Amino acid sequence: MHVKVAEKPKVAIYAEDVTVDGTRRPDLGRALADSLSTKLLRRGQMRVFNLSTEETERGTQTLVMAKDDKSGAPVLDKDIDYLLSFNLFSNASEHRLTLKKTRVSTSELLDSHQFFTYGRMSDVFALVNKIVERVDPMPVRHAFPATQSPAAIRAAQPDPLPYQGFWAGDYTNPGSPAYDPWRANMTAQYDLKNVPKALVYRELGSIQHIDTTWRFTVVKPVNGVQLSPRDPLHVLYDEGDVYANLRVGTVEKAGVIADYGGTTPVHHKLFNGDKVFGWYAPPQQKPAVTK
Repeated sequence: MHVKVAEKPKVAIYAEDVTVDGTRRPDLGRALADSLSTKLLRRGQMRVFNLSTEETERGTQTLVMAKDDKSGAPVLDKDIDYLLSFNLFSNASEHRLTLKKTRVSTSELLDSHQFFTYGRMSDVFALVNKIVERVDPMPVRHAFPATQSPAAIRAAQPDPLPYQGFWAGDYTNPGSPAYDPWRANMTAQYDLKNVPKALVYRELGSIQHIDTTWRFTVVKPVNGVQLSPRDPLHVLYDEGDVYANLRVGTVEKAGVIADYGGTTPVHHKLFNGDKVFGWYAPPQQKPAVTK
């Protein structure tokens, strides 16, 4: 069984009209097209094709068949996915460039951008990097926060590229009429702001007994919490600030022994029933009861 896979989009660049102070400059258009082709090619995210053009009597560029091409095929019949065409209008020190992205198979205009710059004519080439970043952005790979669990991604949110059937117009399926290699080539990103944290600050238990002589407490953990030796525990003021620091010393079957010697202020004593808090995995959501 042959499985089709997404490939790099095939793109051609075409300078439609380049005018400087009322004079058409096809040579400048070709130079800008070459610079864009070089930048896009070096990014490695698409395949770049040359187009054969010729200068008309008015100084504009028009698409023609290559002289050595005897097949009679249309100019853009190279299985090209997109055409990036641009117009440049320069007047004195003001330069305006319009870039259009067209789907070749349907002649649909998919996107358009305008860029402005001021200065000498050579300053127009400084727009090349900005244009490439706009039409062919590099995928942003975020560093995963240390306080979040990568294993929780799948359970937290759906796949960023959900599977769509052929009949639904799947742009990621090369066999679909709606297949769009430009979009399929872009790496999907998970929303890291919406991922459950690995640890959250929560209630872990309550004090059941206090020994003021040896300065230790017996803490009963809440259901689902398993404390370990040397785990830190906090008792909080009503405002939420920490006033007592405990540390688990021994883990027993009925609870844990937590020491508070030297870490609890004498002006605020501990009391039976005080809740203790700390960093722990978030409680699991109970499945909804269905009848």
